[in-house]
Amino acid sequence: MKVTRTALLVTLLGLTAAASRAQTAPNNGGDLGLFTMPTAQSPWSGQLVLGLYGWKEQLAAGDLQDLGIPEKNRLYNHWAGEFSLGLGLTDRWSVFVSAGLDRYESRGGWRGGSVNGIGFPNAFEVNQARKVRVGSKYVFNSEEAPGLGVGVWFASNVPVEGATLSSNAAFFTSNKINSRRADFEWGATVTKWIFTGMASYQMSGKQDLDVRVANRFRFGLGVDVPVLPHLHAIAEIDRTVLDGGDFQEPSYSILSAGARFWLGQTGLAFTGALNVNIDQIAHHGWGPSPLGGIVGVSYAAWPPPPPPPVVVPRPAPPTPAPVEEPEPSAAPAPAPAPPAAPPPPQPKTTRDEIFFDGKSARLTNIAKAILDGIALRMKSDLNSTAVITGYTDNTGKEEANLAIAQKRADAAKEYLVTRHGIDPNRVTTAAKGSAEPAYDNATKEGREKNRRAVIVVTFVSGA
Repeated sequence: MKVTRTALLVTLLGLTAAASRAQTAPNNGGDLGLFTMPTAQSPWSGQLVLGLYGWKEQLAAGDLQDLGIPEKNRLYNHWAGEFSLGLGLTDRWSVFVSAGLDRYESRGGWRGGSVNGIGFPNAFEVNQARKVRVGSKYVFNSEEAPGLGVGVWFASNVPVEGATLSSNAAFFTSNKINSRRADFEWGATVTKWIFTGMASYQMSGKQDLDVRVANRFRFGLGVDVPVLPHLHAIAEIDRTVLDGGDFQEPSYSILSAGARFWLGQTGLAFTGALNVNIDQIAHHGWGPSPLGGIVGVSYAAWPPPPPPPVVVPRPAPPTPAPVEEPEPSAAPAPAPAPPAAPPPPQPKTTRDEIFFDGKSARLTNIAKAILDGIALRMKSDLNSTAVITGYTDNTGKEEANLAIAQKRADAAKEYLVTRHGIDPNRVTTAAKGSAEPAYDNATKEGREKNRRAVIVVTFVSGA
């Protein structure tokens, strides 16, 4: 009974993982990710992603000239709304841009504090445009470690409007908060199956009058668990350490937990989560409330369906030549022969092609979708077998072409075996390099299509 429960659990996880591969969505910064953290995922070439997010977080301001104002009396709310657009330039390289609005407001018991180096001795409420975030991300995938990806990104935050400071004997003041100078951000993220870790650094631009704004070092961990085929539970925790700056604000940790739901295969996703400032709980408990939240709706075009398999009928057996029998002498008529048994079903084959980028043997999302369909057909006929042959274009030395062709065939076999549990003895691989081109190597399009693997599945039952 325990073995049966384990098998059912593994099957369920496999099905939800397979269904989740096409499910991606931008985070509140514009690139693919969780709620606020990026992941080592990238839109495929030409894929468009859109996001619209709103969120609230509870933060603490810095002390004014070390006046000794308790942290509980310098808490404030930060509200934000952001619209983003992203585009895959290749299957690994994407660009994104986002813009929106910020709202900062002091909370009850405010006695003074500073935000971004600007002092607010009295209760305040500030609304202004967010800086426009423009960035790019590149993702590296490991052919030796399935499910592992590493992404690196760079972004700049360009001011739309910024704070104009005035000063008095004590500190600088303004009716705006965001600085007039650009911020620059870079970071890296590592994703392994459902887990993601990231680290980034933002070098903040100064305010007017050379008032320094703290730089930000951020690191975090996140998990994205497929609960149902179109529902994921997501959690992330990150730490923001503020480095330097005038009237330095305290560092803080935010824990977010919620879910993302995809509306079928439309590409639309709805996101909702609660967040909590862990440092405020540690310092002040649950009063004032440390809770905030995030809501969003996003769109990431669904992958196109894989092409249908090409069914190659088995050639009919040759008709035997007629044999002339000598006429027998008069004899009694032979007894009627019993009806012949129906012939056994003839084996049939299907032929599929998957394509690769450049000299890579990494499976694309579309290739994985095609292999998912092949695995499903092979599971319906446990006597079926597959032959996978790798090919390349005619560029480079043939020795290298044969090596990469073999890697492509092996990558397809490994996916069928490790992802879908197909018996490896049912799958045979071969490599032909640049031999037997199916397309014209004299054109760019032909060379791209020759970077392929052909999967021929034979169904013994004739199904």
